[in-house]
Amino acid sequence: MTNLSDARAELARLQRKELELLQELLDVQKAVAAQKALINELIKASIPPPFDRLPNELLAQIFLIIRYERDTLARVSRRWWAVIMDTPSIWSVIYLEDYKNSTLLRLHLARSRQAPLTIWPENYDPELLDVVMVHANRWHTVLILEGAQPFLKQISHLRFPSLEVLHIDLEYDSVDLLLLVYPHAPSLKFLRLEGLEEPPSSFNLAAGQLSHKSLTRLVLAGNTDNWEFPQDSIHLPALESLVLRIKDPMSLLEAIDAPKLSQFEFSEDYGGDPICRAFRGPRTKFDNVHHIIFAPMLDRPSGQAALNAAKELCQVFNGIRHADIEAEYIIPLFSPYKTVDHLDGHRSAIDHWTCLESLEIQGFATVEYDSRKHLIDWFTKRKKLGQRKLHLKLMSEGPAPDYLVFRSTYETLQGCCASVELDRIPVPSQMYLSTSADSLLLSSPVFRGSPVSQTDLAAMARMCPIQTVDTMRAQLSF
Repeated sequence: MTNLSDARAELARLQRKELELLQELLDVQKAVAAQKALINELIKASIPPPFDRLPNELLAQIFLIIRYERDTLARVSRRWWAVIMDTPSIWSVIYLEDYKNSTLLRLHLARSRQAPLTIWPENYDPELLDVVMVHANRWHTVLILEGAQPFLKQISHLRFPSLEVLHIDLEYDSVDLLLLVYPHAPSLKFLRLEGLEEPPSSFNLAAGQLSHKSLTRLVLAGNTDNWEFPQDSIHLPALESLVLRIKDPMSLLEAIDAPKLSQFEFSEDYGGDPICRAFRGPRTKFDNVHHIIFAPMLDRPSGQAALNAAKELCQVFNGIRHADIEAEYIIPLFSPYKTVDHLDGHRSAIDHWTCLESLEIQGFATVEYDSRKHLIDWFTKRKKLGQRKLHLKLMSEGPAPDYLVFRSTYETLQGCCASVELDRIPVPSQMYLSTSADSLLLSSPVFRGSPVSQTDLAAMARMCPIQTVDTMRAQLSF
């Protein structure tokens, strides 16, 4: 039989063995963890970053958005460099002032291959324009914001079979050189002329040269009170959109023959007060125009002459269905005047739009009392006469309106309209809760006052789309 001392010795030996095995287990566990970490790192290293997993076509589309950083992007990786070099459109926008010599310009033009070109000729060396002129057959867009005359003179002998967009600021200089270039762009779709003032040297020649078969959008801005064209002398058979910011809009409207015109926009230009007079053309000339826009000036209110001109323009376009107006046009359009050919002896300029279906008013939150009254009276009168209810959209980016006044106005209009939409108008939460199912808020309201409760939010959820409620949840603090 083993004595006690031998048994204790054996126990000690086994305990030491246990400790050794435990230490070995710990070492193995550490080694396993380290090996797993190494494997994970190797796996991560073998998987390309999410951005590099994009197909080349999608990567090229992203680079097109930030093409002005193309040189920096090309240094990120070999793949990015290859995509940028193999995407001609990235090299198709040419800012001539960015080139100090023709070597780099020729290189970029070569990289653009046969892609349509966009040309910005500002502060450029005329020799650089000679390089770009070799590719005139690829010019798609030309934007000339200064120095138009020397540029037009240098290119006046060329043909531009692919040119579709032409934006020129004449800076109140002669239009004659433009009239030499204009007929050489048979595919032109969009023409924007700013800084008009000096009339063409030959009125009859200009009238014929302003005609164009493919033009679909025309924007004219400047002082044209000395321009005189024969009636229906400017033929624009494909024109769909016309924007006039000129001093004498009636003369141009009388001269234009555009059977497909469907949208018209008017605003005051900086060249002086518009000439307000009656339209001398046939009343049915622009019956196909269904959308009209009375836009504001950029940095100051429109003058009274512009507002009066808008009033006269209501009689030119009788087939309007959709109207977008700045709030400053409410009084000239909605205020009544005496007449013998209306039901109650009074009518407003906007009554000429007998087919009107929807009306959008910008800057409504801060309108004065007179504007608000004329608008309410006009809608109330339509309701009493049983006329078609309109879809009304009120927009504003200014300060919050007076709650009580705005709520009263809103509720009155709501009762007279097929729907009332509020867009970006800051309103108190309790007013938002009062809207009916027939009215919409195109964007989530900007709340003023105390936080909105969960109960209020639940009520809102029953009246607006899920995505709007989600947006409000992100805005509100409970």
